[in-house]
Amino acid sequence: MPRYRIFYAEHGPADDDSLTVAPEPTAFALSDNGDDAEEESEWEESYEAVNAEGALAGFFADHAPDSSNIARVEEDGNTSPVGGGFDPDRTYIWVEDGSLMEYQGIQEATPGTVSCPLCDGTGEVDEAVAEEYAESLGNDGA
Repeated sequence: MPRYRIFYAEHGPADDDSLTVAPEPTAFALSDNGDDAEEESEWEESYEAVNAEGALAGFFADHAPDSSNIARVEEDGNTSPVGGGFDPDRTYIWVEDGSLMEYQGIQEATPGTVSCPLCDGTGEVDEAVAEEYAESLGNDGA
C-alpha cells in the first residue's frame, strides 16, 4: 500500500475567529530580537492509504476528528466548511490543542525510503541510511 508524507504547520495560539480567517505568514515572522514572537513550527507525518485522499482522511481523523473544526481556505483567502471528502490540492486549517494548524501539502513517499533526518524532511533517504545516522547520534550522545 502506498505511503504518503503529509506536511502541516502550527501557527501559534488560536483565538475565536481562527477558522474564519486564513493565517497570514507575515503575522508569524520572528521579531528582530526573536523575543516574545510567535513561531511557525512545521511538521510531517506519514500515512499509508490506497490514495492521497485516503491518507488525508486518516490524517484528519487523527488530528481533527470533528470535521466542524476544519475549514477549507478558498483562493480569495476566505474559509468555508469542509463538505464531503478532502482534496489534497486544497489548503485546510483547524484548531488542535489550542493552536491554529494548517495543512500544507502531501507527497507520495518512495518505497523503501524515509524522510531525511539531515535536511528536516525535505528529502528522502533509504531506511538503512536513516537508521545508521540515528544510531551514530545515539552512540555519540548527541
